[in-house]
Amino acid sequence: MALSKHGFFQITQKVFLRKGKELLILRDRKSGFGDLPGGRMNEDEFYGDWLESLSRELKEEMGEACEIKIHPRPILIHKHRVSDGNHPCVIVAYHGEFISGEIALSDEHDYIAWVDAATYDPKPLFFEYMLDALHLYQKEYVPLIPDGKLDPKGWLA
Repeated sequence: MALSKHGFFQITQKVFLRKGKELLILRDRKSGFGDLPGGRMNEDEFYGDWLESLSRELKEEMGEACEIKIHPRPILIHKHRVSDGNHPCVIVAYHGEFISGEIALSDEHDYIAWVDAATYDPKPLFFEYMLDALHLYQKEYVPLIPDGKLDPKGWLA
């Protein structure tokens, strides 16, 4: 019997960012595929506060001029393959609410849109595991939070 070896996986934290019924989607400039705000955790962030790592990524990608409320408990975990280097990766996804301000897109993304969270078809833009994660979000989470607001005393508290 062959011994299996433990894998090494990167972690990417992503946000399903809502403004009412709308969901924010991005397009990765390098791959041309759909993306969500957030990104990979640095090695020195693993033992720290993961939400600080996420906050750093959001500021890098969306600028300092917008206020976002991130709900601290992840809503879904999913497998992913990072197209840059083809690394196996784990998506830890959170629910976020866009409060106010202006988004200033970084050069990592070349397209941004607010789409209807319930009816948006992610197939033309999203690919592979991110596509699966979006479908899962639309099927399981959008019906629970149709207006994009999570009740802090509700199912995720």
